[in-house]
Amino acid sequence: MAIYIEQGQSTKALDVLEDIEKKGLIPSSVSYSTALLAYQRMQDGNGALQFFIEFREKYHRGDLSKESVEDWEHEFIQLENFTKRVCYQVMRRWLVKDDNLSTNVLTLLAQMDIAGLPLGRAEHERLLWACTREEHYTVVKELYNRIRERHTEIGISVCNHVIWLMGKAKKWWAALEIYEDMLDRGPKPNNMSYELIVSHFNVLLTAARKRGIWRWGIRLLDKMEEKGLKPRSKEWNAVLVACSKAAETSAAVKIFKRMVEQGQKPTVLSYGALLSALEKGKLYDEARQVWEHMLKVGVKPNLYAYTIMASVFSGHGKLNMVDTIIHEMVSSGIEPTVVTYNAIISGFARNGSTHAAYEWFQRMKDQNISPNNVTYEMMIEGLANGGKPRLAYDLYLTAQNQGLDLSPKSYDIVVQSSLASGVAIEGFLGARPPDKKEEPQGRKSSTQLS
Repeated sequence: MAIYIEQGQSTKALDVLEDIEKKGLIPSSVSYSTALLAYQRMQDGNGALQFFIEFREKYHRGDLSKESVEDWEHEFIQLENFTKRVCYQVMRRWLVKDDNLSTNVLTLLAQMDIAGLPLGRAEHERLLWACTREEHYTVVKELYNRIRERHTEIGISVCNHVIWLMGKAKKWWAALEIYEDMLDRGPKPNNMSYELIVSHFNVLLTAARKRGIWRWGIRLLDKMEEKGLKPRSKEWNAVLVACSKAAETSAAVKIFKRMVEQGQKPTVLSYGALLSALEKGKLYDEARQVWEHMLKVGVKPNLYAYTIMASVFSGHGKLNMVDTIIHEMVSSGIEPTVVTYNAIISGFARNGSTHAAYEWFQRMKDQNISPNNVTYEMMIEGLANGGKPRLAYDLYLTAQNQGLDLSPKSYDIVVQSSLASGVAIEGFLGARPPDKKEEPQGRKSSTQLS
């Protein structure tokens, strides 16, 4: 039997054992151990378990001791332990294979329990460490629960590994449950536990930031504080940005205040998000106060902050202040971009200062910054609303000639303003652009228009 196993022919080794029994001979304990080894080499944990169950039945019936001088009581214990080890080793190999054999592992664990051969804490923990892929999360959860339920202690490194893998599998709330277990039942979380769970919150907060899901972001912050996790600037900023994207000005102000009260120093990103929220809420005076405070405490504005303030001043109709902010921006080594000019043009267009909007449109081109489709769409709408349908029409044709894809809204604005002035120009514009599906979002600020 051993020779067959060495030759990689484990099935033939098992056939030899079967022949021994057919001839009425009683296999030795070595024969049974070799058979289990054959199942291990075949990575057949279920076969090994079933083999031991059948052997156990023979032992309890007394079939093994009739004509044998072996100490079967001792050998039985040895074979029982060896069966556990074989099943453990087979499951570990399943976990490191490229294929997802999580179901096989869970099934064998359950079958071992039914057979009265449960693994110990050490084997459970070693199997847990072998789980490194996101599809292993079901196995990790089962192993973790087994250790918690059946043993009085669990290693902190094991808990941290579970938190890490749950995050990798995008099971962030499950990871938080592990952290809560550590707080309630031990072991006490260490720095690694803290960093892992905060990183998971960061993933969720980043999702909230990108999608503008501000209520969810606030709930996450509340949950962090509830669990003794102190949000840092990164977490506060994520929620501030989410509030800004959703145009939730009052929520942004409250979060900013909470951040300061909690001892976190706002960054330029914090101020930028707050300024953006105030700009969207048309709270121009408040935005100016925040800007002045930011400068007073020594936070250096970046391109985004300058662009927001340019939008604030243009939206407030402060032509001189727009000139001033752009001059300060350039003096600090930051050059205005197409987004900056779009912010200014949008601000003036929104408050009806068509002449100022067109002036900055010309200045934009003088600075060799090419207007994009957003620029033309804002200018067309502003000119049409300002009683200049011919100029709006000319800009539409210019954008077309430059290969820019303008929205159906711009087309409709040009047609309607021309008709209102008594000039039919629809045929000269070409076909109307197709409507595009829009995602539900909070109002975009001009600093998001690029």
